[in-house]
Amino acid sequence: MTNGNLGRGVWGWCLAACLSTAWAQGEAPPAARVPMVDVHTHFQAGGRQQNFAAALQTALSKMDELGIRQTVLMPPPLVHVAPNYYDIEHLRFAADQHPGRVAVMGGSSLNVMIHSTPAAEVTESVRARFRARFQEIVSQGAVGIGEMGIHHVSIPAMGSQHAYESVPADHPLYLLLADLAAERGLPIDLHMDLVPETMPLPPTLRANPLNPDTLAENAEAFKRLLTHNPKARFVWSHVGFEPLLTRHPQRVRQWLQTYPNLFMSFRVNKGHPSPASALDPAGELKPAWQDLIRAFPDRFMIGSDAFYEAGGVARGSGDPGQDTGLRWLRALVDALPPDLARAVGHENAKRVYRLP
Repeated sequence: MTNGNLGRGVWGWCLAACLSTAWAQGEAPPAARVPMVDVHTHFQAGGRQQNFAAALQTALSKMDELGIRQTVLMPPPLVHVAPNYYDIEHLRFAADQHPGRVAVMGGSSLNVMIHSTPAAEVTESVRARFRARFQEIVSQGAVGIGEMGIHHVSIPAMGSQHAYESVPADHPLYLLLADLAAERGLPIDLHMDLVPETMPLPPTLRANPLNPDTLAENAEAFKRLLTHNPKARFVWSHVGFEPLLTRHPQRVRQWLQTYPNLFMSFRVNKGHPSPASALDPAGELKPAWQDLIRAFPDRFMIGSDAFYEAGGVARGSGDPGQDTGLRWLRALVDALPPDLARAVGHENAKRVYRLP
């Protein structure tokens, strides 16, 4: 989800403006020859205001502009059915109309079931309903399951619509989901704001009363989920730009070394001095992150978190109403050596999601 907490450097702003101007004039970016697959996008929903057909046209236009060959649409990880709720049933038209350019995932209904069912109340009947819903999602052409929320902090700039949600990663239904997805060979997209050890809520997040004052450690339960079924593949979204700044290169390296079934997708809305930010304030890819990509060339993808709507990008990929995050992803891929640009830009996504 959109993070309003990371600072924008003056030089980064200038670079974004220059890129925008050049591309608007029809100049191809240097690595336009390296097509991209965006594995994490949404449609903006607002009850009666949603217009997914128009949002699709926006997505296709942005894809053409920025050299995105294919995009993977998915519902956000809602915890209850609300006016902005949707699932794969509302998205499959996009894949039907544009096969090869749009793929879809589902899972918001599964996320609701997990967050509304205490672990102790997971009966065989609950498991059966969960399994049946999973099969319904798969039958509609899902290339993966997601976006699923384990721990999702609420960003003050997003207001009350941006929920705080938390559930143990080793919840029985998450373990069941890992088994079901492994059977089908489907990756699971996870939103997991990492808390390596119990910590106070960062000051930048305190303005939103939805967040608790203290964030409980959640890494150990996540490790148990990752090891539950080694055949289950997980795509940990939003690396490179996330609100808690806990996924710095050294820690990411440790996770990737330990869990071979773990992948990550980059979201790089802005640069920031924190080591957890993949870009520096000038918008340059930090050497530590390029070294990390070089060490694990088959484990990273791009996932903008763009929320497309009629006429533009509502949120998720940059500041509200801006598409700067999409452009920074283009710049990130362009900055990589050709072999890594191809791997991160599209090859890993095509392999993990089994895209045409």
